[in-house]
Amino acid sequence: MSEPKSNRKSSAKRLLCAISESDRSLFLSGVEAELNELPLEITWIRQPSAMTRDFLQAVAPEIILTGWSSKPLPQEWLDAPDCPLQYVCHLTGSVKAWVPRSFIERGGLVTNWGSCVADSVAEHALLLALAALRNLKHWDRVIRGETCGNNTLELGTRTLFGRRVGIHGFGAVARALIRLLRPFQVSISAYSQGVPSRMFQEWQVNECGSIRELFSKSEVVFECEGLTPATKASVGANEIVALPDGAVFVNVGRGLVVDEETLVREAAKGRIRLALDVVSHEPLTPQNPVYSAKDAILSPHIAGPTRDLYPRIGEQILHNLRRFLKGTLPASPVTLEVYDRST
Repeated sequence: MSEPKSNRKSSAKRLLCAISESDRSLFLSGVEAELNELPLEITWIRQPSAMTRDFLQAVAPEIILTGWSSKPLPQEWLDAPDCPLQYVCHLTGSVKAWVPRSFIERGGLVTNWGSCVADSVAEHALLLALAALRNLKHWDRVIRGETCGNNTLELGTRTLFGRRVGIHGFGAVARALIRLLRPFQVSISAYSQGVPSRMFQEWQVNECGSIRELFSKSEVVFECEGLTPATKASVGANEIVALPDGAVFVNVGRGLVVDEETLVREAAKGRIRLALDVVSHEPLTPQNPVYSAKDAILSPHIAGPTRDLYPRIGEQILHNLRRFLKGTLPASPVTLEVYDRST
């Protein structure tokens, strides 16, 4: 087992940084000096795989910093009556793979990057929709002189302005997307099971009663729903065939939400256009029907944080730790509702 490396400060909260050196460099390189100035007794774990129950009992952290490289927190340690853990400060998005629901149920605090990345994902979703509408997939044919006449007619380019837009999901990404779409003078409808009507009204969005209704009314659909037992395969053939001819389907949520075979079949007919950042099984292989999808615009699951956003996430982590130490609720708390609706 790796030996913990820590800096000792009397009367300080104990923080375990259970992340790899790559995560440490990626997120915290710009804030580490300030982190070390906080009233914290910090232990850096050399290998996240060393975070065993015995290790945690020895360090007895009150705060744990987790990320992509971390191991799940041992349930038996969390359930122990003398477990000192109060706060899990997660560097990235969904916490389900690292923190059990029971920790939040018993009053434990968990935060993640929250809306820090939502704007970036929404920006990428908008990029994909515009690329599909302008038929970017076939621009090279025009550039190589394989078409004749009016290029815009050959490509069938279309505008986003004035379109009927549908959004499946109503989390931080969907709400960030609504802000980006406003200048295009679109009408926006949305559906997400369990979201109260007042939220749709607050965002001046038309609420639909089902996914099928949403799809049937929308010329551009953005799939932003998280993957849960309730949403898995919720966009089936019945919903996809309801899309009007010429519709654009953009997925920046999760591939397993969608019936990909039907999606590809409808695209192969030339009836709809696809722009996908996620697929059901990644990385994409020739066995996946999306691999050979006719004219689909595919991006390699890069809608999340751009390279320049990682330092900002580190700054939010520092901000959250300061708030926690002052007895103030940190930003982006993962409530039970957020936990249950996350992927």
